Amino acid sequence: GNLAAAWARYGHASTPRSGAIVVWPHHVGLITAVHGGGLATVISGNDARRVRERSRSIAGAIAFRSE
Repeated sequence: GNLAAAWARYGHASTPRSGAIVVWPHHVGLITAVHGGGLATVISGNDARRVRERSRSIAGAIAFRSE
């Protein structure tokens, strides 16, 4: 349960939207805003060894989940 990809089974399937969890094969984050061109502002932990919020590509995401 503590592997990033395990979050792909959390809650219910969602679309990329504010408040959704975005899951990549080796990383998880919370979307705070969606932008055009496949970009979203995401807050996540252990991002360059700290918690931070930044714009990221969501093109390689394996799932979007919500409660």
